Amino acid sequence: MTVFGGICATILLAGCGATVQPTRPLPVAPYAYLSLNACKAYGSNIVECQLDYLGNFGRQRLGPVQQKSRPAGRGNEDYQYQVSTCMPMQRVQKELPIYLCEIYGARSGADAGSVYIKGGTAVRLARVLGDPEQLRYRWQPDVWSRVRG
Repeated sequence: MTVFGGICATILLAGCGATVQPTRPLPVAPYAYLSLNACKAYGSNIVECQLDYLGNFGRQRLGPVQQKSRPAGRGNEDYQYQVSTCMPMQRVQKELPIYLCEIYGARSGADAGSVYIKGGTAVRLARVLGDPEQLRYRWQPDVWSRVRG
C-alpha cells in the first residue's frame, strides 16, 4: 500500500508545479503595455486610476483617468485594469485628442467596461499610440493674442 500512497502523492503534487494560465490573453501591442493602476475611490461613485505605459525605458505614468461607478476594485487601491483597445473620438479642439478605451480586470479577466481618456493624459497616450496628428503638432503662440510674454 505504500507504493500506491507514493504514486497518489506524486500525482497530487505534480499539479502544484503547473503554471496557471491567464484568464484572458494579452492584447496586441501597444495595448499590452497600457494598464490602469493605483486605483482610488472617491466618494461612493468616482474612481481614479493612473494610466501607465511599460515602454523601453521602464514604466511611464501617462496621467490620471477618472470614471464614475467603476464596479470592480472599488475601494481596493491595488486593483489593476488592462487596456484592451482604444478608439479616437471626435476632437472638440484639434490639438486635444479624446480616447475611449475598453478595459478588463487584469487579475480576473472580467470585462470592466470603458473609460474616456482626456486632457494631458490623452495627449501623452496619443504619442504612445503614434497618432500622426499629435506627433506633428507643435505649440505655436496665437498671432492674434493681445498678451505678449
